[in-house]
Amino acid sequence: MSAHHCARPRARTGIRRSAGLTLAALVPVLLSASPRAQEDATQLLREVQGRQRELVDARVGLIRPVSINGVQLSADQIRREAVFLVGAKTVEAKIAEFFVLEQLEVAIEEGRDKADFEISEDELLEGVRSIVQDFQLKNPGIEFWEAIRAQFGLDKDQFLEQRRQTLLFDKLFFPGPATEWPEVTREAIMASAQGGDGKAFWDNLVKASIDEATGKARELPAFWMQLCRGWVQKQLKSWSDIRYPSDGLDAQFCLAVNDRTLETAAAFDEIKAGVYVQDLERAVTEVVVREALRQELVKAGAYLSDEEFRKEFDEYRAQFDGTPFNTEVIATAFKGYPSLEAFRQRWRLIRSFERMIEKDINDDNLQAHADQYGSFFADGQVNVDVIQILGRSQQTGAWIPGGMDGARQRAEKAMAEIESGRKFDEVKAEYGQYYTTDKEQGRLGSKSLNQLRQLLRESEFTDLLLGYSVGSYLYYDAQPGSVVGPLRSTDAYYIVRVNSRTPARTRVSVADERTRELVRQDYVSHRFLDWANEVMARAEVK
Repeated sequence: MSAHHCARPRARTGIRRSAGLTLAALVPVLLSASPRAQEDATQLLREVQGRQRELVDARVGLIRPVSINGVQLSADQIRREAVFLVGAKTVEAKIAEFFVLEQLEVAIEEGRDKADFEISEDELLEGVRSIVQDFQLKNPGIEFWEAIRAQFGLDKDQFLEQRRQTLLFDKLFFPGPATEWPEVTREAIMASAQGGDGKAFWDNLVKASIDEATGKARELPAFWMQLCRGWVQKQLKSWSDIRYPSDGLDAQFCLAVNDRTLETAAAFDEIKAGVYVQDLERAVTEVVVREALRQELVKAGAYLSDEEFRKEFDEYRAQFDGTPFNTEVIATAFKGYPSLEAFRQRWRLIRSFERMIEKDINDDNLQAHADQYGSFFADGQVNVDVIQILGRSQQTGAWIPGGMDGARQRAEKAMAEIESGRKFDEVKAEYGQYYTTDKEQGRLGSKSLNQLRQLLRESEFTDLLLGYSVGSYLYYDAQPGSVVGPLRSTDAYYIVRVNSRTPARTRVSVADERTRELVRQDYVSHRFLDWANEVMARAEVK
């Protein structure tokens, strides 16, 4: 597998992000200054936001339909993809908001005053103030709102609105001590109990909310409240009819929860201020690649129908969803997908492809694969040092305008100096760029393939978008004693010194059932990526 085997048609939006203006400098003023200073800062904020909205509208307004092999994908499909690639938290917040609206209707019908659920600006800002102050203490010199945008795809207004929804959710489902929580909360928590004894679990929770010294009810500690919030949200989801694009929703909708829907235009409007040009390019690439692969699978008669997909995916997730490592955790935390929906879309393609090559998945081919990639299955390692040159901010992780082009130019210059005889470590000291949270700072040492890919921020999700894996190239192919690069990855260019490679400690056999399954998964993954590159090499994208 060569890291330079990456040529494929790539759809581009043809737009570039402007540097814009930061709001971070205004935050301390808005939160703590005098009334006159707050008024002046608010006016300046409106002017800044107005200019930013103009930049955002100019950027996203250039999204156009894309044609893949004569099949046109609408602008809504691209916008919806951006929502699930960048705004997964916004979608989750919208689901919670729908639950809030349902419970609010119930509470009012039961005679509660709607005013009880209003969130004052002071209440909202008090919580935000503590969050900002805590962040600035832990991350001096880093702009809070830029970090929020880079990490969660949220601008300031979205962040505040989600904070408001969280407070409202608590007012509805967790009003005061556990003894005062509504029936729906009690039922949800009892249904979430491990071991099945929900009543005993609830009784213990109520007991924990009673102060032993005074005998009075008290609110649970923050940690327990966080757990309860998660249990209730999970159970509300299981009781609801929730549908996503992979369930066959029309492109104009992102989400349907019971009788409520979230339109694509509205969802994209909520996230667009937090979207970078690179996010839009990734959304275009994802829908283009998925559509091209779907077309090939349909031609081969292997593409799962809607009914087949729902049935097989439900069977797949059933083995995980009763455990702490449920399907969503596996998809986002371990496989690197930005959302469960993104994973569902890809899973359908991979499972369809697996069905297409079913005859090839036999013991002979699997054993040959196990032998070829034996170091992965038998604890092989590679020892590398990395000069990382970023296309993002080292402090916040935010995309820099023209960042990847600049990173490529610096990487080419650094590599030329090494080829001219300059020492690797000297070039690393001058050119290397590492996130402030990066403990290794490029000195990776001996790593397994999965450890190396994690440090390079690669995943199953990014492999298909890039068409290759830098980590796999370094692990399997790069010669020990060589310096290779520049190698483009997800958000950086790498120049790598390959120090040594530790081979497999033993030969694995697919006669062992557990080993066979691991080899089968890896075999399908390799075949799928190679096939996808072949499909994209001949695809016509307009």
